[in-house]
Order: sequence, then structure tokens, then C-alpha cells
Amino acid sequence: MDASDFRNVSTSLLVFALVFAGHLMATENWKKIETKDGVDLYERWVNVNSHLTVKERKAEMVINGDMHSILKTLGDPSQTRLWMENVSDSYLIKKESDKVWSSYTYFSLPWPFENRDLVCVSNLKCYDSGNATIEMASIENLLPVKQKVERLTNYKATWKIADLGNGQVFISFSAMTATPTQYPRFVVDPVVRGAFLRNLIKLRLVLSNN
Repeated sequence: MDASDFRNVSTSLLVFALVFAGHLMATENWKKIETKDGVDLYERWVNVNSHLTVKERKAEMVINGDMHSILKTLGDPSQTRLWMENVSDSYLIKKESDKVWSSYTYFSLPWPFENRDLVCVSNLKCYDSGNATIEMASIENLLPVKQKVERLTNYKATWKIADLGNGQVFISFSAMTATPTQYPRFVVDPVVRGAFLRNLIKLRLVLSNN
């Protein structure tokens, strides 16, 4: 991938974010579902269009740490395997700058779910020394699709990181995909909710140890 290709990817990220901002609308406020091991889990329904409503999830936590080490971990795709379940491969595809990069993640999932992968572009924004966000959006055609692997599409996620002082940092992570699930919600929702919470609990431990 040369510089012009990556500029096209960055443009796609901007367009994707604008499409989400213009067409997705939360149908309700965040509802706290559970608190476990220092992590608060929230959910809400979001309208994609007149035929599709999907669930967005968010986790919030406060850890003992510093902004620099947290941003370093979150900005390193290879670290994903340390805290996210069923990730057998994750790596950096290309780094345009310290603030824009693309990444690949491969999920080896148990039956009956198909193995999946995700190609994302991330954009780091530092508003001051104590506040930052990382916006993530899927870019489906950046890498060829593998056989018998379902590519995650229409995915977006946001990290919010804020230095609270006294060695404490607030972290929020929200994520959703605007693609209909292949399985009934009563089957998928408990599985996804449980994995989402466990992942963020494990990330909390990883970041605290760092």
C-alpha cells in the first residue's frame, strides 16, 4: 500500500464517519446493564434505517495508570491479543502517522459461529495533554477476503481517554456494527454481551499492570 492508497483509506474513514453521524440515531439513552470488577457495562438501541435497529455497547472504567502508556497499548494492534477473546491474529497493516493507522484482527470463533476478521482504520485525536479519543471504522476492501472467513462490516468504535489526575485515568469504549446478525438475537446478545464485558475487564488488568 503506497501513500496515495492510504490517503484514500483516510478519506474513506472520514466519509464513513459522516455517514454514521448522518444516518444512525440512538433510540434511547444508555442503560447500565452490569458492573463487574471495576467495569460498568451499558447498552442502547440505534436505528440504522427503517428496517434495521442494532445494539451499541459501551464500557467505562477508571484505572491506575498514565495517558502515555494507555495510548501506546491501545494504538498497538498486536496488543489486542492480550485482552480480546478468540483473537488468534492481530497486527498493524500500515501506519500513516502517529495518529492514523490501519489494522487487521482475526477471530477464531467456536461453533456455530464462523471465523471472522476485521480490517479497521483508527484515528487518534489528542485534544490536550489530558483528553484523547481514538475513532475506529471498518474498511472492508483494504485486504482480500479469506475463504471461509466472514469479514466484519459496517463496524465503528470509539475510545475516550481522560486523565483524572493523581495517577487515575478514565476510559470509555463503545462499539457497534450496522450489519444484521445471521442468528436470533436471543442467541447472539448474551454471547456478545458476555465477551464484551470480559474483554474490558481483562484490558483493565493489562493496562493497570502496564
